[in-house]
Amino acid sequence: PGIDIFASAGGLTLGLKQARVQTIAAVEIETYRVQTFARHTPSAEILNVDVQSIDFKRFRGKAELVYGGPPCQPFSSGGQQRAQRDERDMIPSFLRALEEVKPSAFLMENVPGLVTGERREYFRAVLEHCRALGFRVAWSVVHAIEYGVPQKRRRLFVVGMRKREFVFPTPTHGPGKLPFVTVGDVLPS
Repeated sequence: PGIDIFASAGGLTLGLKQARVQTIAAVEIETYRVQTFARHTPSAEILNVDVQSIDFKRFRGKAELVYGGPPCQPFSSGGQQRAQRDERDMIPSFLRALEEVKPSAFLMENVPGLVTGERREYFRAVLEHCRALGFRVAWSVVHAIEYGVPQKRRRLFVVGMRKREFVFPTPTHGPGKLPFVTVGDVLPS
């Protein structure tokens, strides 16, 4: 069972549902996004509140996985790139959830800008915090199109596991591999 933090409409939950992860709770402050989430995962407890107000200890022993994508604006190359100096930086709330839930594993998704420029030191501090919590941490910037997704989108994934290290899968699509999938390949004409 898992908890989706910064759930939005639940895209990450839908992907993890395909991997047989049962989402028992979701945190999302935007009501219109929660309505979409509730339609595809009605069994999850939806916490339509500010993540900073939640006591995650009640999920200890119930959730084996904590996952989510904290808001990316503080790290996006298209924004002000203020990282931890930006009031929208919610990575500390994600880390607090890990501390309080004590899950077996976590998955955090964000923009590649988190690992570049001045933000890289902040990212290193986040990784060290996760390691101090007992996780073996792996991270990679993944290009969706290289895994059969008809989308040119690069995202940062950070995976932490307590008992073993996560190994990112080798890309399956591209030169010398399967052909890239296009939108035309998946949508009806």
